[in-house]
Amino acid sequence: MNVVLAGVLRSLSVLPTVALLSLAGCASQPDYLFIVPNVKDIVTSQDPASAYRDAITAASVSGGKDVSILSIPYISNADFQESLVRTLANAKLASASNGRFRLDATLQLDQAFIAVNTTVTAKIAYRLTEVATGSVIYERFLATAGTVTYFEVPSGPERMRYANWRAVRANLRLLVGDLYALPEPATSSPRT
Repeated sequence: MNVVLAGVLRSLSVLPTVALLSLAGCASQPDYLFIVPNVKDIVTSQDPASAYRDAITAASVSGGKDVSILSIPYISNADFQESLVRTLANAKLASASNGRFRLDATLQLDQAFIAVNTTVTAKIAYRLTEVATGSVIYERFLATAGTVTYFEVPSGPERMRYANWRAVRANLRLLVGDLYALPEPATSSPRT
């Protein structure tokens, strides 16, 4: 009986290691792959104003932080930028460069202390500007939360990383909904 119990305990001690190794495989991928939201339902159920289709260029973003192994997980500007570009592309709103509109974004993550359920709030300030006129078409501060439980991800830092992803992904999805709801911009003359 002691041999059987020892075997069971040994096999149970391997489970956390296997779980962490599988998480490490996800963490080795760039963060932006986990941040880009699924917007197919928005794209297939409605159309944006024609002026915005394939016309928005994502400007350089700010507020992200590079992370190291010893720090609390965050989202870098590079990953935030790439996720914004891919989100606009998936929504059929992106212009690779020199689009009629420029979208600026500033990220702030409010991260609670790592707990059994870890919640992060992504606060992102967006500004959509018509490049030729300098007119601000859309300016909004969106706040969305992402929660990950201990049962989903046992490792505290990884739970925070996943909560970051969920919060920003929800925020980008909300942005797409807002951009699709914008009316055609008023015609105006370029600024001099």
